Amino acid sequence: MTATVLIGPRTRLGREVLRRTKGTDVLALARHAEDAALVSALPELGAAAVADGSSTDLRACVAGLGTGPVRVVVAALGPVHPETPRAAVDAPAVLRDLAFVEQVLDAGRPVRVVLVSTVLALAPGEDRRYYGGWKAVVEQQLQQLVDDRTAAGGDASLSVVYPGRLLDAAERKGRLKLHTSYSTLARIVLTKLDGAPSGRPVGIDSRFWLLVNSISLALRSLTPSTRRSIPPPPSIGVNGPGHSGESG
Repeated sequence: MTATVLIGPRTRLGREVLRRTKGTDVLALARHAEDAALVSALPELGAAAVADGSSTDLRACVAGLGTGPVRVVVAALGPVHPETPRAAVDAPAVLRDLAFVEQVLDAGRPVRVVLVSTVLALAPGEDRRYYGGWKAVVEQQLQQLVDDRTAAGGDASLSVVYPGRLLDAAERKGRLKLHTSYSTLARIVLTKLDGAPSGRPVGIDSRFWLLVNSISLALRSLTPSTRRSIPPPPSIGVNGPGHSGESG
């Protein structure tokens, strides 16, 4: 049976993943002792184990998670909608979390990493370039870790999903049905087990955002003399709170 290592268990998406993996081998990863206490108090935790990455050898923890492949669900890695850039703070935090993933990869098990990114990593809005840029960096660094593990003879792969705005299922009414629910995204993430690397946008809003940005980019390249007169693509909510599952 596939075991799950969850990075970001306190996010709304992380809690949905915990609900959907009850009864299986799950390791909820905390970043430090205070975080571990908060994770341990989650009502969705069930029988899942909690590991404090700052003081635990994660390789040993992963070795004890059954005998099959390990799925690493990255529900949160990197800045969460910062109001202002804080590279001096964000860079060390990203490196810390990447080191956690590296330990899981080094445990000697087949590993399927699934990164929940954001459509803004592919086409950042004017006010989300820092956030989207970090998501792109995280993806590149995870891919490098997977490539290094594969080159060393291991069995590892990375899949990425690019959602737009995420909502609770009860909130998806009227126009908000364009957005994806946390439960739907959790289901998609947990079905990515075939080992083949993949990347896909999730949600109608995500696909529409990419389409409109592509058209805008094409128009700007074709009309350089009037580029300033072409308005930016309209927003349909992908820049709003609740994006990518890291809120809550």
